[in-house]
Amino acid sequence: MKKRYKFLKKHFEEFNKTYKSLYGNKWSLNFPVFLYDRDWFKLKKVTIYDLTKELKPDNSQEAPELIQYQQLLNEGHDHILAIQECWKEFGIEDFHRSLRNSSEWESKGNNGWTFKKYAELLIGYRKVIETDEVIIPVIILGRNPKEDHQLEWISKEFISELNIEE
Repeated sequence: MKKRYKFLKKHFEEFNKTYKSLYGNKWSLNFPVFLYDRDWFKLKKVTIYDLTKELKPDNSQEAPELIQYQQLLNEGHDHILAIQECWKEFGIEDFHRSLRNSSEWESKGNNGWTFKKYAELLIGYRKVIETDEVIIPVIILGRNPKEDHQLEWISKEFISELNIEE
């Protein structure tokens, strides 16, 4: 574990119970993910299926319009010419919608939770479960909009090393 997070005894019991309940189960989108708010010692269990409803991933930077725009800028194009090129290729409305979405995510903050990170969590979780191992993701929520969420994996070792508060 990268950092020492403090959990309550009821969290330990929930981790342990959930961990034991997953042995021998086949992978599905109903597998659990924990969300942990360390400021309030609040632990929430959701399914992989519902995770995107709880933590909406930011995929604004993955819009083809913005990828093309960044690529043109990286190639040394003037930003006005890069914008015009993207207008020609994608249309003015779509290009500006992508910019607006990106700006909205930047201003409200998403704690670094992107679609790419969600997909990596999903793929990694499934691979491990399909090898008959048991681990459960716990996302330690960022304390403010600029602090990234941290992903930890609950394993037998994680449970045995928990720092439990009464």
